[in-house]
Amino acid sequence: MTIKELETSLGMTRANIRFYEQEGFLTPERGANNYRIYSEEDVETLRKIKLLRQLGLPLDTIKQVQSGELGLDTALARQQRTLEEQRAELAWADRVCASMRSDRVEYATLDAQKYLDTLDRPAEGEGYFSLRKDSTPMVAYPWRRFFARWLDLFLYGTLWSAFGLLVMRFNPPDNLFINLLSMYRDYVTMLVVEPFLLSTWGYTPGKWIFGLQVRDPYGKKLGWTAAMSRTWLVFAKGEGYGIPFYNLYRYYKSYRACADCETLPWEEECGYAIKDTRARRCWGFVGAAAVLFALLLLSIAQAQMPRHRGMLTAEQYVANVNDLYHYITQSSDQVMDENGHWEERTNTIQLFGNGSPDHQLTLNEEGKVTAVTLTEEVKGQQVISDTTFSKQLAALSFAAAVGNYNGISWLRSGVLADISEGGFEDYTIQAGDVTITQTVLREGYQDAGGWLFAGDSVPEEQLYYRMEFTMTLQD
Repeated sequence: MTIKELETSLGMTRANIRFYEQEGFLTPERGANNYRIYSEEDVETLRKIKLLRQLGLPLDTIKQVQSGELGLDTALARQQRTLEEQRAELAWADRVCASMRSDRVEYATLDAQKYLDTLDRPAEGEGYFSLRKDSTPMVAYPWRRFFARWLDLFLYGTLWSAFGLLVMRFNPPDNLFINLLSMYRDYVTMLVVEPFLLSTWGYTPGKWIFGLQVRDPYGKKLGWTAAMSRTWLVFAKGEGYGIPFYNLYRYYKSYRACADCETLPWEEECGYAIKDTRARRCWGFVGAAAVLFALLLLSIAQAQMPRHRGMLTAEQYVANVNDLYHYITQSSDQVMDENGHWEERTNTIQLFGNGSPDHQLTLNEEGKVTAVTLTEEVKGQQVISDTTFSKQLAALSFAAAVGNYNGISWLRSGVLADISEGGFEDYTIQAGDVTITQTVLREGYQDAGGWLFAGDSVPEEQLYYRMEFTMTLQD
């Protein structure tokens, strides 16, 4: 049967049938046109569900019966006892109604305690007419709620990091103080953005992925004031003001309260609702986290690329060098002038070598840079340090600029790694249309991996080192 034929045959709605499919009671096959085809076994399953549901059996009990975990006779016996208790409760409610009517009570003068105290109820506690039905349902799922908030904070952090790296050119060091500042930056963003989203859209990105809704007692979206109050309480009571270690304690307390279906401090005037708990929402979270992580890595890689691309003028090349030097070192202790010469802005003492070598630029008739040369020549010095950073900075400013590279393809090219591995040796590297060569002449030195040390008993006048690093754009 098709689903339309099934609706007519069983007297069920399409929504009923789809719901029982989602609950796993039946799995119809798919036809050539991808429409569902229901077998006779599926039809019988739906008939049984219809009967048992109309008898009042819960879905979980029907699942146990269907799987063989529970006998049908046992399930029916339980339901009979439940129905008997409900009949007694209904009879009690009927007697109370009759007594109140015979007393001709009015709402304004109703002595409710009199009827609660004097009439015996057949069930302990609240019974069939439980007041729990009048409360906002508590949505537990503490891990879904935790990861929804984690995803929101990760989103804010990723966007801020991308802005700082690409626009502000701030490359933060990895230390505790900077990490704390970044964390509170994300919290401040949460305190501003989340109330706006909850009061307008009704979700945050993390809550939307997990199907979590925050609503007021009337099922409507929160007002901005209520949303702001809620977010501040989350920050204070849920996140522990972001204070290290104390926030872990607050996470644990919130988890226990949520798992026990207690009302959390920020839910006194509102509550969660959840659309569904399908596994695809968890996969959606994994996918979203992966996308954000990839965006963060892409931002880091792209931030290391030169600002000016294509054929460069001398001014653009120098601008690339200064921008990348400042970005990588987060220092302005030296700056390159328009002629490729380094100008020291601080009184730095060079212990080994002559500092960063100048960049000699070769220009074509149009004023575009076609070659860059770094030369270092030292005589009589006992120790010489490698200038790998200067070479890599030049390669980033020129080879990465004129080539058809992005942040990822440049990293995959391995040019910077090859320059680092080259050390004090001669080598040639091809970076797209740019040929990078290094020639080294040294006398009286021993290579100690990143350093050259004068050999034992070598006279100072015999110590000589010359390095020429050239990048040439091929026609």
